Amino acid sequence: MSGWDFNTSGSSTSTKAEFTKFPQGVTNIRIVDSEPFIRWTHWMPQHKRSINCPGKGCPICEIRKQQKANQEPYTQNMARRIAINVLNRETGKVEIMEQGVGFFEDIRDLMDDLSDDGKTLIDCDIKVKRRGTGKDDTSYRLDLGNDTPLTDAEKKLIEEGRVNLNDFFKPHTNEQIMRILNGEEWNEVMKSNQEEKDNDEEVVIQ
Repeated sequence: MSGWDFNTSGSSTSTKAEFTKFPQGVTNIRIVDSEPFIRWTHWMPQHKRSINCPGKGCPICEIRKQQKANQEPYTQNMARRIAINVLNRETGKVEIMEQGVGFFEDIRDLMDDLSDDGKTLIDCDIKVKRRGTGKDDTSYRLDLGNDTPLTDAEKKLIEEGRVNLNDFFKPHTNEQIMRILNGEEWNEVMKSNQEEKDNDEEVVIQ
Protein backbone atom coordinates (compact mmCIF):
# COMPACT_ATOMS: atom_id res chain seq x y z
CA MET A 1 0.00 0.00 0.00
CA SER A 2 1.07 3.60 -0.53
CA GLY A 3 0.54 6.86 1.32
CA TRP A 4 1.77 9.20 4.04
CA ASP A 5 -0.54 7.82 6.75
CA PHE A 6 1.78 5.55 8.74
CA ASN A 7 -0.91 4.52 11.20
CA THR A 8 -2.67 2.32 8.63
CA SER A 9 -1.83 -1.27 7.83
CA GLY A 10 -0.26 -2.17 4.61
CA SER A 11 7.84 -10.32 -2.04
CA SER A 12 9.22 -9.40 -4.65
CA THR A 13 9.47 -9.93 -8.37
CA SER A 14 12.60 -10.51 -10.41
CA THR A 15 13.22 -6.77 -10.72
CA LYS A 16 16.77 -5.85 -9.71
CA ALA A 17 17.21 -2.71 -7.67
CA GLU A 18 19.74 -0.72 -5.67
CA PHE A 19 19.03 0.12 -2.02
CA THR A 20 20.12 3.30 -0.31
CA LYS A 21 22.74 2.95 2.39
CA PHE A 22 23.51 5.84 4.73
CA PRO A 23 27.13 5.88 5.92
CA GLN A 24 28.17 8.19 8.75
CA GLY A 25 28.09 11.79 7.68
CA VAL A 26 25.89 13.52 5.10
CA THR A 27 24.09 11.87 2.18
CA ASN A 28 22.07 14.02 -0.22
CA ILE A 29 18.98 12.50 -1.80
CA ARG A 30 16.08 13.68 -3.96
CA ILE A 31 12.77 11.87 -3.43
CA VAL A 32 11.21 11.02 -6.78
CA ASP A 33 7.88 9.44 -5.74
CA SER A 34 4.79 11.32 -4.61
CA GLU A 35 4.24 8.96 -1.68
CA PRO A 36 5.94 6.00 0.03
CA PHE A 37 5.03 2.31 -0.15
CA ILE A 38 4.12 0.63 3.15
CA ARG A 39 4.14 -3.10 3.84
CA TRP A 40 4.27 -5.59 6.71
CA THR A 41 7.01 -8.20 6.87
CA HIS A 42 8.03 -11.26 8.86
CA TRP A 43 11.77 -11.72 9.34
CA MET A 44 13.00 -15.29 8.81
CA PRO A 45 16.39 -15.41 10.61
CA GLN A 46 17.22 -18.90 9.38
CA HIS A 47 17.06 -17.65 5.80
CA LYS A 48 18.17 -14.05 6.50
CA ARG A 49 15.20 -12.94 4.40
CA SER A 50 11.90 -11.18 4.96
CA ILE A 51 8.49 -12.56 4.09
CA ASN A 52 6.17 -9.93 2.63
CA CYS A 53 2.94 -10.53 4.51
CA PRO A 54 -0.07 -11.24 2.25
CA GLY A 55 -2.49 -10.22 4.99
CA LYS A 56 -5.63 -12.35 5.11
CA GLY A 57 -4.83 -16.00 5.75
CA CYS A 58 -1.10 -15.46 6.31
CA PRO A 59 0.18 -18.61 8.09
CA ILE A 60 2.62 -16.62 10.21
CA CYS A 61 -0.09 -14.19 11.32
CA GLU A 62 -2.28 -17.16 12.21
CA ILE A 63 0.54 -18.60 14.34
CA ARG A 64 0.93 -15.26 16.08
CA LYS A 65 -2.82 -15.04 16.76
CA GLN A 66 -2.78 -18.50 18.34
CA GLN A 67 0.26 -17.67 20.44
CA LYS A 68 -1.40 -14.48 21.66
CA ALA A 69 -4.58 -16.37 22.54
CA ASN A 70 -2.51 -18.91 24.51
CA GLN A 71 -0.45 -16.13 26.14
CA GLU A 72 2.68 -17.62 24.61
CA PRO A 73 5.72 -15.66 23.39
CA TYR A 74 5.81 -14.91 19.68
CA THR A 75 8.15 -17.09 17.65
CA GLN A 76 7.84 -14.92 14.51
CA ASN A 77 8.13 -11.15 14.40
CA MET A 78 6.11 -8.61 12.46
CA ALA A 79 7.49 -5.29 11.26
CA ARG A 80 6.25 -2.39 9.19
CA ARG A 81 8.63 -1.33 6.43
CA ILE A 82 8.35 1.84 4.39
CA ALA A 83 10.04 2.44 1.05
CA ILE A 84 10.31 5.14 -1.60
CA ASN A 85 12.36 5.77 -4.73
CA VAL A 86 15.13 8.34 -4.41
CA LEU A 87 17.91 9.81 -6.50
CA ASN A 88 21.05 9.34 -4.42
CA ARG A 89 23.33 12.29 -5.16
CA GLU A 90 26.36 10.45 -3.79
CA THR A 91 26.03 7.37 -6.01
CA GLY A 92 24.29 9.04 -8.94
CA LYS A 93 21.72 6.24 -9.00
CA VAL A 94 17.97 5.88 -8.53
CA GLU A 95 17.58 3.65 -5.47
CA ILE A 96 14.95 2.26 -3.13
CA MET A 97 15.20 3.85 0.30
CA GLU A 98 13.75 1.85 3.20
CA GLN A 99 13.43 3.40 6.63
CA GLY A 100 11.16 3.43 9.66
CA VAL A 101 8.19 5.55 10.63
CA GLY A 102 10.20 8.18 12.52
CA PHE A 103 12.43 8.82 9.51
CA PHE A 104 9.46 9.21 7.18
CA GLU A 105 7.62 11.43 9.65
CA ASP A 106 10.63 13.76 9.47
CA ILE A 107 10.34 13.70 5.68
CA ARG A 108 6.64 14.49 5.95
CA ASP A 109 7.51 17.53 8.10
CA LEU A 110 9.92 18.71 5.40
CA MET A 111 7.19 18.13 2.83
CA ASP A 112 4.89 20.42 4.80
CA ASP A 113 7.61 23.10 4.91
CA LEU A 114 8.03 22.87 1.13
CA SER A 115 4.27 23.02 0.64
CA ASP A 116 4.23 26.46 2.32
CA ASP A 117 6.43 27.66 -0.56
CA GLY A 118 4.37 25.89 -3.22
CA LYS A 119 6.94 23.12 -3.69
CA THR A 120 6.99 19.33 -3.36
CA LEU A 121 9.67 16.86 -2.32
CA ILE A 122 10.83 16.34 -5.89
CA ASP A 123 11.74 20.04 -6.05
CA CYS A 124 14.40 19.90 -3.34
CA ASP A 125 17.21 17.65 -2.09
CA ILE A 126 17.18 16.32 1.45
CA LYS A 127 20.39 16.23 3.48
CA VAL A 128 20.49 13.11 5.65
CA LYS A 129 23.12 13.26 8.40
CA ARG A 130 23.82 9.99 10.14
CA ARG A 131 25.50 9.69 13.51
CA GLY A 132 26.57 6.33 14.89
CA THR A 133 26.93 2.94 13.27
CA GLY A 134 24.92 0.46 15.34
CA LYS A 135 21.31 -0.13 16.29
CA ASP A 136 21.71 1.55 19.67
CA ASP A 137 23.71 4.64 18.75
CA THR A 138 22.45 5.57 15.27
CA SER A 139 20.43 8.73 14.73
CA TYR A 140 19.49 10.76 11.66
CA ARG A 141 18.97 14.46 11.11
CA LEU A 142 17.09 15.57 7.99
CA ASP A 143 17.28 19.05 6.50
CA LEU A 144 16.26 20.62 3.22
CA GLY A 145 19.11 20.97 0.77
CA ASN A 146 19.73 22.15 -2.79
CA ASP A 147 16.56 23.15 -4.65
CA THR A 148 18.13 23.26 -8.11
CA PRO A 149 15.63 21.94 -10.71
CA LEU A 150 16.29 18.46 -12.07
CA THR A 151 18.19 18.40 -15.34
CA ASP A 152 16.84 16.61 -18.41
CA ALA A 153 19.48 13.92 -17.86
CA GLU A 154 18.35 13.42 -14.25
CA LYS A 155 14.71 13.25 -15.31
CA LYS A 156 15.60 10.56 -17.83
CA LEU A 157 17.60 8.67 -15.20
CA ILE A 158 14.64 8.78 -12.82
CA GLU A 159 12.19 7.67 -15.50
CA GLU A 160 14.36 4.71 -16.41
CA GLY A 161 15.46 3.79 -12.90
CA ARG A 162 12.30 4.21 -10.82
CA VAL A 163 11.01 0.86 -9.53
CA ASN A 164 7.30 0.01 -9.30
CA LEU A 165 7.24 -0.73 -5.58
CA ASN A 166 3.82 -2.39 -5.69
CA ASP A 167 5.25 -4.99 -8.05
CA PHE A 168 8.67 -5.19 -6.45
CA PHE A 169 7.28 -5.86 -2.97
CA LYS A 170 4.51 -8.16 -4.14
CA PRO A 171 3.34 -10.24 -1.14
CA HIS A 172 4.48 -13.83 -0.92
CA THR A 173 1.68 -16.36 -1.23
CA ASN A 174 0.27 -18.36 1.65
CA GLU A 175 1.49 -21.52 -0.11
CA GLN A 176 5.06 -20.18 -0.31
CA ILE A 177 5.00 -19.21 3.37
CA MET A 178 3.73 -22.64 4.42
CA ARG A 179 6.49 -24.34 2.45
CA ILE A 180 9.11 -22.15 4.12
CA LEU A 181 7.63 -22.88 7.56
CA ASN A 182 7.72 -26.60 6.74
CA GLY A 183 11.47 -26.41 6.20
CA GLU A 184 11.88 -26.18 2.44
CA GLU A 185 14.82 -24.25 1.04
CA TRP A 186 14.16 -20.59 0.23
CA ASN A 187 15.56 -20.74 -3.30
CA GLU A 188 13.46 -23.77 -4.14
CA VAL A 189 10.24 -22.16 -2.90
CA MET A 190 10.94 -18.74 -4.41
CA LYS A 191 11.99 -19.84 -7.89
CA SER A 192 10.01 -17.01 -9.46
CA ASN A 193 11.59 -14.49 -7.08
CA GLN A 194 15.25 -15.39 -7.48
CA GLU A 195 16.53 -11.87 -8.01
CA GLU A 196 14.40 -10.26 -5.35
CA LYS A 197 15.56 -7.43 -3.18
CA ASP A 198 19.16 -7.33 -2.03
CA ASN A 199 18.24 -5.33 1.06
CA ASP A 200 17.13 -8.29 3.16
CA GLU A 201 19.28 -7.64 6.16
CA GLU A 202 18.77 -6.17 9.60
CA VAL A 203 19.29 -2.57 8.56
CA VAL A 204 19.42 0.26 11.06
CA ILE A 205 16.21 2.25 10.72
CA GLN A 206 14.55 5.00 12.69
